[in-house]
Amino acid sequence: MKYDYIIGGAGLAGLTLAWQMIESKLLENKQLLLIDADSKQSNDRTWSFWSEPKIWITDLPIKQSWDRAIVRGKDFDLTQSLSPYRYYNIRGIDYYQFVFNKLNKHPQITFIQEVIVSEDEENKCVHTEKTSFYYDSYFFKSYFFPDQLKLMNRSGKHFIWQHFYGWKIQTDHAVFNPSEITYMDMQVPEVKGGLSFAYILPTSEDQALVEFTLFSADLWTKEEYETALKNYIHQNLGLQDFKVLDEEFNKIPMTTAILSKRNKSIVPIGTIAGTVKPSTGYSFVRNFYHIQQIIKVLEGKSNNFDIKSSSRFRFYDEVLLNVLITEKRTGHEVFGNLYKKNKLPLLLKFLNEDTNLLEDLKIMNTVPKWSFINAVAEEVIS
Repeated sequence: MKYDYIIGGAGLAGLTLAWQMIESKLLENKQLLLIDADSKQSNDRTWSFWSEPKIWITDLPIKQSWDRAIVRGKDFDLTQSLSPYRYYNIRGIDYYQFVFNKLNKHPQITFIQEVIVSEDEENKCVHTEKTSFYYDSYFFKSYFFPDQLKLMNRSGKHFIWQHFYGWKIQTDHAVFNPSEITYMDMQVPEVKGGLSFAYILPTSEDQALVEFTLFSADLWTKEEYETALKNYIHQNLGLQDFKVLDEEFNKIPMTTAILSKRNKSIVPIGTIAGTVKPSTGYSFVRNFYHIQQIIKVLEGKSNNFDIKSSSRFRFYDEVLLNVLITEKRTGHEVFGNLYKKNKLPLLLKFLNEDTNLLEDLKIMNTVPKWSFINAVAEEVIS
């Protein structure tokens, strides 16, 4: 059978695109195939993001959000309001069920659990381990093969991983304040050429997701993540007895390299399309807005599938990664200065790429100047 569209990968990008195609009534007389190697029946990840309250966010199966955040460093401990933003967290399994409940109401949408091994743009065909599927219009690709990551790492652009390991824990007494998150706790051992911090999302006084997060070139063994996380819970939180309810591990490429370009009818979405912000690893909101851009193309209102990108902010990301990777300053020094000397809502606005030039300059005036000036010079001449 030939389909009008095929989506390769039923992760955040693939499911969001399928959902928005339904909402936009693009599939009323068309057939869509969604392919993924996983059945999407388990909670394999969570997504966190901040945003001003918007209609599309209120539609999501979000069980909790926060409007206050704690940031800690070597010599500071701050609690701030996030207004006008709220911080949201959505479990992977909740999002999968939310979207599949919508997809299952539409017989023109087919989901197949198979492993994609290649795609053929010339014949408009996608090959899996078992068979081949053809399409008329577009193939939306959200996965990448290991050799593509190796090419990105050798692209001449900066490349590090955001990698993290976390537990949802339960304690036998009240420990957490469910009205505020620990957005970044840098009172942990430093990591070379990057950043290390802990992150806490409390869901009640006795339950929270606690994660140890790193920005670095080298991935760790599972034992190393477990040791770092246990040390943080024991030493920083003062907890010796707790129950692990769930675990979470993931790694996200943080790079200014172009991961994948459109090849005629093959359109990249998700991480390979550049929805992950290189300096933070956040992607949920950026992914949604990229999907909106794709929907406009399919509706005939635009001819540009690419994610909207600011060259100014892309340069800022390159400079920050340069400083961290080349160890001009430690991650704790850079981010410590940022969070001590700026209000958190302004920094979130900056990370959303919504600040004006004057606000940018105010923020830049709070980082270690000569380290960043040297990094700027290197990026200009590279």
